[in-house]
Amino acid sequence: MVVALLILVPIASVAVWAFFRFGPSNTERKTVLRFNLSALGIALLLAVAWCVRTYLVMSPTVDAPWWPIISALGALVLFPLVLAVAAVVRNFVIFRRREGTASQ
Repeated sequence: MVVALLILVPIASVAVWAFFRFGPSNTERKTVLRFNLSALGIALLLAVAWCVRTYLVMSPTVDAPWWPIISALGALVLFPLVLAVAAVVRNFVIFRRREGTASQ
């Protein structure tokens, strides 16, 4: 568990940093900021949903004391994955560079 935290916490931190650092520069900042905040909100909602689901599944079992640890580890995996998908969608689908602006 400690090894997993030592691996997942830096990965999540770097994912958040990279998500904001490597945004598209050829678009309006307000639009990109709105997309980034909604992506963070979705990532947080999915992490909370994972925690609630884990609690509901594990609380009636003998493994009930472990649900907070499993929830935290799952959220630390889920959060960077959602941000990575959002970054790909943001940079290559929604705010992709237009052909005419790249050559000028």
